[in-house]
Amino acid sequence: MGGTFTGRDVDGRLVQVCVFGQNDGWQGWLYREGREQTEWFITTNRAHPWQAPVNVSEHEDAPKLPEPTIASTDDPFRLNATVPRTNGWASDTANLTRQFEHLSFRRRTGLRLGQWGGTKEFLAQFPQLPQEWEFPAAVSGEIIRQCERAAAEFTTEPLDFWRENLQLRQPLLMNAHALTENWQLRLLTTNLASFCVWSYDEVGGNGNHSHWRGATFMSFPGGLRLLQLAELLSSAQDWQAQVRARCVPKLRAKGVREGVCNNVTHPDTEIETFTLSPTGLQIYFNPYAIASGVDGEFVVHFDYAELKDLLRVDGPAAFLPPVL
Repeated sequence: MGGTFTGRDVDGRLVQVCVFGQNDGWQGWLYREGREQTEWFITTNRAHPWQAPVNVSEHEDAPKLPEPTIASTDDPFRLNATVPRTNGWASDTANLTRQFEHLSFRRRTGLRLGQWGGTKEFLAQFPQLPQEWEFPAAVSGEIIRQCERAAAEFTTEPLDFWRENLQLRQPLLMNAHALTENWQLRLLTTNLASFCVWSYDEVGGNGNHSHWRGATFMSFPGGLRLLQLAELLSSAQDWQAQVRARCVPKLRAKGVREGVCNNVTHPDTEIETFTLSPTGLQIYFNPYAIASGVDGEFVVHFDYAELKDLLRVDGPAAFLPPVL
């Protein structure tokens, strides 16, 4: 139960909620273009409206923006989201329409012997794309294949490991490891499909185990392939440095610490985690990439117009929504 709801605020920016049932409540993500971080929420019941705790770390001197809220409507295919504006205290209300139902893929493996042993579980949620169109149907098939490979890798549990511990009479106490993966749709056209894939590895221990990756598929004769950022932006030698530098003022505007901003410009800082949306390009910095795990992830949004001088005039950039 759940779905992907999309809409636009008064500035025309994309607002998106990915929501699915979790026990007796709801769990999901609230995304708004122009926000540096995606906001995660979880509820213990399904009463409405839902109050969404913001999963961000603001600078202690930064002004506190209003918290976002998500409210149901009489129409099960619509939601209303109130999201704080990027550069002020005012809030916008966006009407969200259900885009696609979510499907789930699950695989569990392991060995239990009484109170000993353990299990591993891989769980993925992703939107069901229209199957009557050739391109979305092919993308759905590729998502399933990627989930199959990820599940096989994560849930592999060598039985010899357990046998050895039993022979030594040192069986491990019961433990359960889980990897959750959620595919959030950002853009779907006749030849481009862009997803932000959020995963969380519950392996125990301290630290932030969340991780973001981008998956942008494009059609080409004979099938699909993943789009690389270098194919969209200028082939000039310094384009990566320019993108890193342009991320800095956007992070500063949100009160991000200066040291974190400086880390973005380091040549070793990875900027290949990206997604495309109807109005722009997003760069994702995972926990520990430019800041501590407590700071979480950072997402920087660029309108296509802001990158007009870097966008390549040939190749896949021609498939992007028009640059204003």
